Amino acid sequence: MLEREDGQRIAMPAMGQSLIADSADRLTRERGGQTGWCGPAAIALAAGCGYAEACALLRRVAPERYAGQPDIVTAYWRDVLEALRHLGLPAAPLPVEKPEGRGPTLLGLARRGGLEPGLYLVRVTGHFLLLALHGFGLAQVHDNRLSGAVLSVRSHGLCRVTHLARLPRGLE
Repeated sequence: MLEREDGQRIAMPAMGQSLIADSADRLTRERGGQTGWCGPAAIALAAGCGYAEACALLRRVAPERYAGQPDIVTAYWRDVLEALRHLGLPAAPLPVEKPEGRGPTLLGLARRGGLEPGLYLVRVTGHFLLLALHGFGLAQVHDNRLSGAVLSVRSHGLCRVTHLARLPRGLE
């Protein structure tokens, strides 16, 4: 059972498996207590690999951008997609409607975006995250700091979506 912002409990739909509850903590522990950056974290969480492996993969797919960087602070959308493809997760980019030049909020996309339940790679306002969409507007956020937080105003809900891709396999 999960809890909404207003304290009401909600049952999770029986759909696939969920990402490991302490996934962000696992990456932080791997980094000796330092929170990792969102691009490599999104790759590591989606693929179930380590943070260092995700960084090494980014350096392989785009050596000109990441060579000599001890920490990958800024990852590029195309590089994250390519890294996931190398790991056997060819993410399918989806169009993001941008009326008036602004993408929808993450909450709006989850509730009214017409997306099928599943796992999505999302870039919101300069930040990568995974969105586990369960249907009926219920979604969880996984990123470099959050592990399965119910999507809400506090968990990136008001951030504007700039990029979106569906991951090829269900929730894991």
